Amino acid sequence: MPALKGLVIGMALLIVAGLAAVAVTIVNRTLDGGTATDAAFALPQGARILETALDGGRIALRLRLADGSTAIHVYDLGTGKRAAVARIEPEGG
Repeated sequence: MPALKGLVIGMALLIVAGLAAVAVTIVNRTLDGGTATDAAFALPQGARILETALDGGRIALRLRLADGSTAIHVYDLGTGKRAAVARIEPEGG
């Protein structure tokens, strides 16, 4: 009987330690997740933003350019630098 009592107490301590670890993880992620990133992007002159999409550390902007064409610019949120450009042109043109 004393061995069973020791086993039950040991398992109870493991459950309490596991719950404490989960609580600490939740609190840390909640506090850490509230940070904002400030970034400035150099858009082409006369461009208008039509649509945005976030993916991890990047943002994609679908733009209407001054000449009326459409392009997608991808920027790195950490540096604000343009990572890629895709011009959208009608087929055959």
